[in-house]
Parts: sequence; structure tokens; C-alpha cells
Amino acid sequence: MIKVLTVGPLQENTIFYIDEDTGETAIIDPGAEGERIVYALGNLKPSVILTTHGHLDHVGQVGFLRKEFNIPFYLNKRDEFLIDNDIFPGFADMIDAYPCPRPDKDLKEGDVIKIGNSTLSVIETPGHTPGSVCFYDEKNKILISGDTLFRGSVGRTDLPGGDMNKLMNSLKKLMELPDETVVYSGHGPTTTIGEEKRTNPYITGVHKLRLW
Repeated sequence: MIKVLTVGPLQENTIFYIDEDTGETAIIDPGAEGERIVYALGNLKPSVILTTHGHLDHVGQVGFLRKEFNIPFYLNKRDEFLIDNDIFPGFADMIDAYPCPRPDKDLKEGDVIKIGNSTLSVIETPGHTPGSVCFYDEKNKILISGDTLFRGSVGRTDLPGGDMNKLMNSLKKLMELPDETVVYSGHGPTTTIGEEKRTNPYITGVHKLRLW
């Protein structure tokens, strides 16, 4: 089960990936409003903090939640250089960010993360950042895409480490997933892989360029 909590001035989607059998929960991309995240968890049992990439609006509350629950934090280490980067002056203060610790685990392609009786697989999708990843629940056809893929758009590549060519290759990988896969993005509403194949201008444009 997925629960989405939209937080902070950039309307970032913090996602709870919940195993319904046990209540174990992965907190994914806790960017802002740490106390609100704790309240929203209620009786759920947080077991790990996962992050799709290292931008501050996605890791701003990792330190707070790690201290609150004493649970590990996973990030692709190619994004470690970003967790101390304000993006622009004053941004950390704007979202009341906590100092982000170094990750306990380096997320890599093909890693399988167990949350109770459920599993998420790691798909490396560099482009928005060097270490961007997505999390895929194959059984339930759920993709948590961070800022790699949005409804009708894709992540920007003009920030440190961004690379449009790598992003296009990452999109190609994601478009190989089943059309019915529901996509939960880092900002904005949900979509599906099939919908993005049909309507996303970046993806339809890539098709025309025969990069698929």
C-alpha cells in the first residue's frame, strides 16, 4: 500500500510504502515537515528511510527521522555530494532541513529491499542527478520514480550532476515496465507508464528520435 504526504514549499511527495501484513513501512524521500511525517505515520512501523536522490528537498528530514526512529538510511552514494548542497542560498532554512547523515547502504541496480513481506527493487536512473534511483514493486506494479519521471514531464538536468543524455537512457529503461504500472513521482500527481508513453512530450519525442 502507498500513502503520499505532500510536504514543504516545493510540494514534494514523501511516500510511505507500507506492507499491509505487518505494518512495516519504508519512508521514501522525507523532504520537509518532519514532525508532520511522524504524525502521519500513526501506528505504522517505520523500518528504513529510502531516498531516490540526494537533493535537499528529498533528504531534508532524514536526520530528524533517523534520530526519531533509529532506522537505517539508504542512498546511492554517487549522490552523497548533494546532501550538503543548499541548491540555492537559504534553501535549507526555508525547508527547516536537518543535517543529513551519510547513508548506511549504497543503493545499486538490482538491490532488493524487504519491507515486511513486500519487496522493492532498485532501478538506477541517473540523469536528474548522478545517483538517482527508482523503486519498483513488481508484484503490485508500482514505481516510485522520484524526480526522474513526472506526469507529463521529467526531472530537470541543469543542477549539479544533471545530464540530459543519461536521463533519456533512464527513461528508456522505465518505459520497458508494464503499461499498467502506477507511477508515484517526487512532485505532482500519479500517472502510469502507459500514459507517459502516449502523452509525455519528452518520451514521445525520444520515440521520434529512434532512441528506443
